[in-house]
Amino acid sequence: MLPRIAILLLVFAAACSDDPDANGADAGPNNAGPNDANHSEPDANHSDPDADHPAPDADHPDPDADHPDPDANSPADCTPHPWPQADFFAAPDGATDAAGTADEPLALAILLSPQGPAGPGDRVELLEGTYTGRFTANVSGTSDQPIVFAARPGTVILDSHAESSGDTGLFIEGAHLEFHDLIITNSHPSRFSAVSGVTIHGEEVRLINSVIHDTAQGVSFWTPAIDSELYGNIIYNNGYMGDTRGHGHAVYTQNRHGTKRLARNILFFGYGFGFHAYTEGGYIEGFDFEENLWFRTGASRPDSTTVGTSDGLLVGGLQPVDRARLLRNYSWAPTPDARSTRIGWGGDVMNEHITMIDNYLVGHFSAQGHWAGAEIHGNDFYSTYVGILPADWPDNAYHEALPDYLHVVVHKNHHDPTRAELYIYNWDDLPEVAIDGASLLPEGATYTVHSVFDLFGDPVASGTYEGGDLTIPMGTVDPPQPKGDPGNIGAHDDPGATFGAFVVRADCSLLP
Repeated sequence: MLPRIAILLLVFAAACSDDPDANGADAGPNNAGPNDANHSEPDANHSDPDADHPAPDADHPDPDADHPDPDANSPADCTPHPWPQADFFAAPDGATDAAGTADEPLALAILLSPQGPAGPGDRVELLEGTYTGRFTANVSGTSDQPIVFAARPGTVILDSHAESSGDTGLFIEGAHLEFHDLIITNSHPSRFSAVSGVTIHGEEVRLINSVIHDTAQGVSFWTPAIDSELYGNIIYNNGYMGDTRGHGHAVYTQNRHGTKRLARNILFFGYGFGFHAYTEGGYIEGFDFEENLWFRTGASRPDSTTVGTSDGLLVGGLQPVDRARLLRNYSWAPTPDARSTRIGWGGDVMNEHITMIDNYLVGHFSAQGHWAGAEIHGNDFYSTYVGILPADWPDNAYHEALPDYLHVVVHKNHHDPTRAELYIYNWDDLPEVAIDGASLLPEGATYTVHSVFDLFGDPVASGTYEGGDLTIPMGTVDPPQPKGDPGNIGAHDDPGATFGAFVVRADCSLLP
């Protein structure tokens, strides 16, 4: 393990153009940063961040101290997990003056408003259906009693295709809120008419286990959203094609105070980047990227190639990066030189500190700019790489070819005990892969396994687990094409049997 580098200059060679427009890192329409007219920068209201948000200590403590790993074991028995009881109910046809019960549900807009009945500690269940409109959540909970808005998985769609004001489907302005298991999209047949999926400004907001697709930009996660979190979301096919390049990213984010946590999200396809932590005049300080997966971001463009046009993760811009941690993340690419991961942007920027530990990265890796300190160890690079010298960072594995062994990753969901995410790197292209079922399911559990390419359609596997191995068919689901641009996802973007990402659901808890 390498010691933390104490204020010495690490020069990462500039590997590509410093012009963000060359690769889609813009702040143009639907990608606007928090400095635009609609989303003003609130830093004047946070003059002393350290009083409430002390910086991490110099040793960078283990981030899992507050997030214990549930993946090590499965329960011996199938214990039913009850659905939490709701305090209020919303429905697509809910009334503004209803009682808020399951039989007399309220309109969602009322429950998102301070004028509605929901308050700290309440849970609002969104009943099944399509909620058409553009919604603003400006009600607030408290730090120890957030207000939770939740749906049963796969049942609720927020569709921003409507004659409504606003440039986003769900604008979260209130603080101490949670949103679980929503499908956020835009059904307009023209991508140019779509608006962003979710914009987050509120402090201590969590967007959890939701699906965002076919919007102008998946999540706009701006500086005011102090200590907020994206967890377990599946984000794909967002953005649109401009005259010369793609616009719109899966997640566009900036930060100054506190730490944003982005954990166990799955990002693929789209017209811009995946994670896009970039700024020209703002801040890129305080990010934990943990156990995410990205692959083939930018592939929704009609001119996409095997090498690709966008990175799955960019942390860098024209201002310094600091307090950024990449921990146990994963990527897939069809070749080692296909674009995947980039830290820093531009050769002249003096960045501060970055941590990269135990990442499994397939595809091109690039490091740019000057760095005052870094901690980089335990990583597997199946990559061509620029700006990092293996001799300087020997406690990593560097490979210039793709692997030739099976690699299986299981993540049990912290926020939904009945759900797990499964990544299978099947480098031998086997038609099906047998995994240790006992590490995932208790005996007697009724389960389904869905490809992330078809989350709510037919499962690739299902049944009642009776012990032994669990067999997962590989490459049996076609990739989802971007709405309005059928055929843009080509054969070089489809992992086929080589790689698959899946969501496993059971009728009982998967946690030990």
